[in-house]
Amino acid sequence: MPAVHGSPRLFSTLSMLQVCIHKAGTSKNIHRLTNLSTMPNSPRKSRDLDHLMEQNSTELDFLSAYGGSSSEGDGEAIFAALQRFLKAGGVQMKLNRKKDSVAFSFGKAKCEPNGCVISFEGANLPLVASDLLQSGFARGVLDDNRMKCSVVMTEWGTEQRRFIERLVEYFTHVE
Repeated sequence: MPAVHGSPRLFSTLSMLQVCIHKAGTSKNIHRLTNLSTMPNSPRKSRDLDHLMEQNSTELDFLSAYGGSSSEGDGEAIFAALQRFLKAGGVQMKLNRKKDSVAFSFGKAKCEPNGCVISFEGANLPLVASDLLQSGFARGVLDDNRMKCSVVMTEWGTEQRRFIERLVEYFTHVE
């Protein structure tokens, strides 16, 4: 048995470990018991809440249904994102001279300091009133005959993209 420098407790632990290794007699068990002695010296791995939320952000989207959204957003950023989204969807738009509103065949959008007002007009819009009450929407109005809709988008998230995508698909894929 090799000489061990240190406390008597360490010597006793190593002696017992060697006895256990000797009695086990297989290389698989030796590896397990050898690693067992180094566990207390290894650094402890811990995660904080921010790290877990970042790692699982895609799994936490359902929480937006419980509120927490502001009625004020960054209008310019939302307006720019909306323009890119409409352009990617093949929607022809006309930007006004002030560059703060766009018009398209089935509606218009205008940049405001607290969000982006968007309105649609057409027969039998594929919407219900609750579509305009989701997180990230404010001051939503849907006519009783479902011919006109107006809402302020205060966020640019999943709900807003789905909302716009549904209307773009409705107006551009007429069968």
